[in-house]
Amino acid sequence: MAPVGVEEQHFDLVVIGGGSGGLACAKEAATKYNKKVAVFDYVVPSPQGTTWGLGGTCVNVGCIPKKLFHQAALLGEAIEDSKFYGWVHGEQPTHNWETLKSAVSDHIKSVNWVTRVELRDKKVQYLNALA
Repeated sequence: MAPVGVEEQHFDLVVIGGGSGGLACAKEAATKYNKKVAVFDYVVPSPQGTTWGLGGTCVNVGCIPKKLFHQAALLGEAIEDSKFYGWVHGEQPTHNWETLKSAVSDHIKSVNWVTRVELRDKKVQYLNALA
């Protein structure tokens, strides 16, 4: 069953999936070709109840969080390596896993939000629903 009001609407293009390819397609069709576009993007929650926002696997659980966690690890190594280049560390640096997880989660949420705003600005209807 379609979300309320959607079944009465006409779209020139319906994109299923809000990953990088689907979003690019939707925005291009709406802006360059002036088409009425809808993007359906819904991920069934995991058995643990995990859900994620607009942007696909890369943004939410793949490329982006992986790169942020990797950067955190590189920074930890760089602190130790910096001693060779004259950096002096008074106390041994420590790491707070909860702070990192929160920062990564906040970044992903901001990307989800910016993506929604971009779709709205380009007059692409976003539907958090199965298609």
